[in-house]
Amino acid sequence: MRTETVLSDILDSDRNSFNLVRLVAALSVLVSHSCSMLTAAKSSEPLADLTHFSLGQHAVNAFFVISGLTLAQSLTRKPDLAQFAKARFLRIVPGLFVYGLLFAFVAGPFLTSVRLISYFTDLHTWLYPAAVMLEFAKASPPPHIFSGAAFSEAVNNPLWTIKYEILAYVGLAILYRVGLLHKTPVLLVVLGLAFTMLVVLGPAPDDGPASFNHAARYGFCFLLGVVAHHFRDRVPVSPWLLIASAGLAYVCAETRFEGAAYMILAAHLVLVAGARDYGVLTAFCRKTDLSYGVYIYGWPVQQSLVALIPGIGVASLMVLALAIVPVFAAASWRWVEKPALRLKRVETRGLLSRVRLAF
Repeated sequence: MRTETVLSDILDSDRNSFNLVRLVAALSVLVSHSCSMLTAAKSSEPLADLTHFSLGQHAVNAFFVISGLTLAQSLTRKPDLAQFAKARFLRIVPGLFVYGLLFAFVAGPFLTSVRLISYFTDLHTWLYPAAVMLEFAKASPPPHIFSGAAFSEAVNNPLWTIKYEILAYVGLAILYRVGLLHKTPVLLVVLGLAFTMLVVLGPAPDDGPASFNHAARYGFCFLLGVVAHHFRDRVPVSPWLLIASAGLAYVCAETRFEGAAYMILAAHLVLVAGARDYGVLTAFCRKTDLSYGVYIYGWPVQQSLVALIPGIGVASLMVLALAIVPVFAAASWRWVEKPALRLKRVETRGLLSRVRLAF
């Protein structure tokens, strides 16, 4: 009889803490950005000098691992690509659009350095809510926002990772559509290709195009989650095995394999931490998912604090961000994200049939 706890035991339980782990990762990004926001020096972020990644980068790696794990589970439980695409749309777009509206027409007028008449007659102000849904971090912001800050005109830098998340969704959907999502040899080959790409390309450069580097990094993390789900009946979640993952990262230090080793360690930490029940925190996060709200509101709130409180220090920025951003995240969840996600219950095929009959 099997006595050790494996991943499938946790995934099928209503007491796993993957939502809580995702929230902790999102808050970790806030902490990390607080250290670089004032100087634009990424090297000042926690863990940047000690490990291959900064604290914020480790957290984003963890996001993609959790995403791969939970979305593979979602497609396995409900193998409907139309519903899958609809759910992904509803999870990303409504919250992002409302953020764009609030920033352009509520926050922006207080943060711009131009006169209000110039602000509201600039086309970028009116286009920003739509542009941010299509271009994410590269969306042209309203005029002269955060002028003089270390990240001048950078309205919401972290949003650049959304395109890689969407690419991961598409890749997962393709694997499912061609019937290969549950084929062990195929998954291992795809994971191996991502690993090879990651090792060959190395870390993303500080300047210049880095799309392939990031695609390799996030693709590998996402696939670690997908593969973990595939082998869920055989993946143990014992914290003692973390010693092996940490040892791998130590052995691979200063080599081309270091980044991949730290991603494997992050994936292992996600599984072990997500396997535990933290009582009221676990219960709260299973019903209230603040992680996406923290993700989309964290950077603009921190930039606003820097702009509105001249001379603010790292510690004050960190404390205020950790106090304020979850409030915005809770409002986003309560009034935007949660109502949008309820629309998943509307049967897509039935709706399409009614539309065809109407025409």
